[in-house]
Amino acid sequence: MLSAILWAFDATQPRTKVSSPAEPAVSGSGQRVGVNLLSEHCPVVMAYGEKDACVVELQRLLNRAGAGLEVDGDFGPLTRMRVEVFQIRAGLRNTGLVDEETKRALYAGKARLTTWPRERVVRRIHEVFAEDPDRAVAVANCQSNLDPLHVEVNPSGIRNWGLFQIYGGYTLAELGGTPERALDPEWNIQAAHRLWAKTRDFRAWQCGRAVMPYSPSPG
Repeated sequence: MLSAILWAFDATQPRTKVSSPAEPAVSGSGQRVGVNLLSEHCPVVMAYGEKDACVVELQRLLNRAGAGLEVDGDFGPLTRMRVEVFQIRAGLRNTGLVDEETKRALYAGKARLTTWPRERVVRRIHEVFAEDPDRAVAVANCQSNLDPLHVEVNPSGIRNWGLFQIYGGYTLAELGGTPERALDPEWNIQAAHRLWAKTRDFRAWQCGRAVMPYSPSPG
């Protein structure tokens, strides 16, 4: 069943060799200089819930790859999503944990996180779901906030992927997809339409906010 699942991640899980992160250094010009994630100042494995200068550096590296994050030093849900997408696109195991392999891949620029802007997403959903375009956009907005790189973790650990939060268990396999394909907005929209076409309603998504047509925020 496709559903919007509340973020489920245990930020208290054990970590290995956690050092106390240092504040960013200040250069002679007064500019703050980021710490290196591979240095002794950062945890060997960075995880959801951390708030420090090491997370600032992580977010900076993700933004260099195209993540579009606010650099606030808070390893929250959106940062974790972007870590996981980076891992998938870099050919790494998508754990959401920033281990040494992920750190080295970030510094090496092994993957890009660019995707469609919201306007293109809305336009394409309207084209594919010509039978009920406004409701389809509302469902995607409720599921992922129209973010093609949206990833949520079910309590079982199985992910939901992309715009329409395609369930990563039997549903993704049934559709012939992979996590990487499900993060492609074109594939995700087409797959969601195939699911919708079986019953021609959106009840499988169980998204209460989708009963109203989507309208973009002012500005």
